[in-house]
Amino acid sequence: MKLKNKKLKEEYEKSFLQLQLFLYSFIFVYIICSGDIMYKRIIIFFSLLMVAVGIALFNTYKISKGDFLCEAAARQSSYKLKVATMRGNIYDCNKNPLVGRSEENLAVVMPEFDTLNILSQVLSEEEKNLAFEEIKSGKPFLFKLSDEKQLIAKGIRTFKIRRRYLPNQPATHIIGYMDSDMQGVCGIEKAFNEYLNGAKGSIFVKYKVDALNRRIPGEASIVEDTMYKSTKGVVLTIDEKIQKIAENAAQKYIKKGAVIITEVPDCQIRACVSMPTFSPLEVSYVLDDQDSPLLNRSLLPYNVGSVFKLVTAAAILNENKNPNEIYNCVGSCKVDDHEFHCFNGKAHGDINLKKAVALSCNTYFINKALDIGAEKILELSKKLGFEKEFELAPGIISKYGILPSLDMLSDKKALANFSFGQGKLLATPIQISVLMNTIASGGLYCEPKLVEGLVNENLNYIQKTAKFESTRVLSVGCAKNLIDYMKASVEYGTSSKGKPDEEVAAAKTGTAQTGIKKDDHMVIQAWYAGIYPADCPKYSIVIFAEDAKGGGESCGPAFKKITNEIFYNILKRN
Repeated sequence: MKLKNKKLKEEYEKSFLQLQLFLYSFIFVYIICSGDIMYKRIIIFFSLLMVAVGIALFNTYKISKGDFLCEAAARQSSYKLKVATMRGNIYDCNKNPLVGRSEENLAVVMPEFDTLNILSQVLSEEEKNLAFEEIKSGKPFLFKLSDEKQLIAKGIRTFKIRRRYLPNQPATHIIGYMDSDMQGVCGIEKAFNEYLNGAKGSIFVKYKVDALNRRIPGEASIVEDTMYKSTKGVVLTIDEKIQKIAENAAQKYIKKGAVIITEVPDCQIRACVSMPTFSPLEVSYVLDDQDSPLLNRSLLPYNVGSVFKLVTAAAILNENKNPNEIYNCVGSCKVDDHEFHCFNGKAHGDINLKKAVALSCNTYFINKALDIGAEKILELSKKLGFEKEFELAPGIISKYGILPSLDMLSDKKALANFSFGQGKLLATPIQISVLMNTIASGGLYCEPKLVEGLVNENLNYIQKTAKFESTRVLSVGCAKNLIDYMKASVEYGTSSKGKPDEEVAAAKTGTAQTGIKKDDHMVIQAWYAGIYPADCPKYSIVIFAEDAKGGGESCGPAFKKITNEIFYNILKRN
């Protein structure tokens, strides 16, 4: 029998060396005695022989009867079967678990005379065949049950075990997924990999067995359960209810894109959706998908379009330009040698700033931008978070996007494009959410927040994310005017397709040209950025659709669905 005990091995090696010493002594003495031998030398020979044999016999007895062998035998007489392991959890803002919510049934089986007979009464033919192969080994084994079958028999114990992910796992792109070694690959799983792994809990069943791992009859099994440790975890700002509302709307209306919902005024991200989604249980199936489901589109920069007109409008108000001054839109205007058009060349007639936002008039904003200059708009854009990278969690970063430089905007045509969100400008859905949250907060800018902190086994915070300090970048009056203009957009302008059934919303659409041709059409990025309820802002809601039609047509219905569900499921209940 192979002995694993280190001390036992050392004793055997010691005895072996002593026996070698005896043999060498015997040979040495024999050589000495083989010549002219004195009687004294014979006495020395036999004395050495007796001492060596005595030492060897003593140590052999010590090994066979002593503590070392007993300790080793005791250790070898137990067999631990791992039932399950779960690492630290991930929670929403209300400390509801976002992972580890589904269960599976496992049977821990110790083969007995009637084990197969008991199993055969509740298992399918395929399950019985698998179980029979395990039973033949004579060792304890783990068996997954297809449903909640209760097995009551000697040598069988059943457990309800939490699985890490649901087939329709919420907040997939934020949570991420793990590899086969329970190491986070992306998302929160990777960002807090060390802490989550340090909170591992497990279930083992311990048996008394013989040297061949066969159970010793009459010995009871012992369950070692430390799953309580896995209640430690990371708390996110995500609200599970709002996340689900956003996901339902996105799955219905958005093929590729993102939905971001923040709570006013502190810009906590209550929902973050990227489409198409994927299952963390079947990641390998989407690796070659042309739509790249693993990309988190909420963090990537895209062409912005007319949503940016809100920044230009704010710059106009900051410069104390009269918002009621009338501008006559004839559907186009010429800047140097280039002619710019409103959507479909439509002439809006006599309009002021409010109508220009509501109807999304390009030429109005071109005219005003040329009047106030590029520097004012560019400066305000930077204060509002454009061209800024946001780290939502370690390694989860919303890209910085692109703002054209002041030198580039010295070209009047470039400034004209910039004024209504075209040209070199790129921004992420997160950045647009920050813009909307700033307006909804009465002009207070705050960076987006995704992580609340870390909790212990009792769900008490042991570390909280520092609160971001807000800074004023828009006056209260300016923010109020922008909301009023966006309310008009929902009532009679380009945002009317997102008008909710209850309460008033404020929104601005965007239809951004990319200059990219795909198949038989030009790629357009669609946006719908809004505030709800508009009269007492609670949430900013940004919807982005990649390679879509207009912002109102492609994203408006999703906004309407989200606001209706927020009203009936959250606001009305509160």
